[in-house]
Amino acid sequence: MNLQRVLRRMLLAAALGMTGCAAPDADERAATHASTTTQTGALDGAAYRFDIPANWNHQLIVYYHGYSVDPIVFRDGEPLSPMFAPLLARGYALIQSAYSQTGWAMEQAYTETEALRRKFALLHDEPKRSYVMGMSMGGALTALTIETKPEIYAGALSLCGALPMSARMLQHDFDTLAAFDHYFPGVIGPLVPVRVDYLPDASAQHRFEQALLSNPQAARSLLGVYGAPADMRSLADVLSFDVYIVGELQRRAGGNPFDNGGVVYSGSQDDAELNRNVMRYRADAQAADYLAHWYTPTGKLTRPLLALHDSGDPLVPAAGALEYAQIAQRAGNGERFVPQFIARVGHCVFTPAEIGYAFEELVDWVERGKRPEAGNLH
Repeated sequence: MNLQRVLRRMLLAAALGMTGCAAPDADERAATHASTTTQTGALDGAAYRFDIPANWNHQLIVYYHGYSVDPIVFRDGEPLSPMFAPLLARGYALIQSAYSQTGWAMEQAYTETEALRRKFALLHDEPKRSYVMGMSMGGALTALTIETKPEIYAGALSLCGALPMSARMLQHDFDTLAAFDHYFPGVIGPLVPVRVDYLPDASAQHRFEQALLSNPQAARSLLGVYGAPADMRSLADVLSFDVYIVGELQRRAGGNPFDNGGVVYSGSQDDAELNRNVMRYRADAQAADYLAHWYTPTGKLTRPLLALHDSGDPLVPAAGALEYAQIAQRAGNGERFVPQFIARVGHCVFTPAEIGYAFEELVDWVERGKRPEAGNLH
């Protein structure tokens, strides 16, 4: 994916299950659409969609979408995202919830998706085997689900998943925003709390980009602090969206969950100056507890978890998959987690064929005990 596309489009792709690469061939796509029964509806305020192929093998994939700014709508007659075509073509049914809330709705997604799975089982009988899969924030939900519901799911596939502890990953984003505010005061506005009316639209992205371009030396310092693959345009997109995420979490958690009071900044061209002058913020304990709960991985895996990640992801850095590998290793479950990487720049940039192949690897692992190879795929 071209990093000069706005971040909102990247997040929309993760939320809706779209990819930035080629779709399946026309014959596969048409055959899947023509032979699939689709059901849409709402359950306790959360829209849902069931897709059941005519050749259903009585196995189920439960899908978690990623972070979304706007509510997701499942329209009757709307084709399923191309990324799912290889899965349905193999005979798997797929269900997904839109969640009753937007944003960092992990709490709602976790409970509402389980309720949806039970509804599916009541309507269509209990599947003989179930898998869980998710993208971005949905990848974190995938890890949480396979850790806590191994009696339900045989295996899990995380795609560009936000696998590290949410408080640590999002704290880093907050720290970077505080550094940005130091170098480019006035662009963000208040950081604690973020304005309720702030939106990560094109205007906001343009403000961030123009600020970075106005002071290349400060921008290079900020890139060093951020520490993930990014150029000026993509960094502007990421930061403008991070402001929205921080504000949404402050409102959701009932206070500010972020604390950079003890953070020692590094990577800039003058770390001493940055640490001396950056604005320091304290967290509200209740808000910090909420973010820690949603979520902190345990690595307690009794079922296989396969993670696929773009190596050049500027939004959810690939290093997070390696961090989860360490967590699983410390829990004594390193052999049940496999991280794989595709040498590509962007967030959640996978072809349907790559997703289909990854899922087949997971199935082979579950059914035949053939553990996939970790590391770079190509």
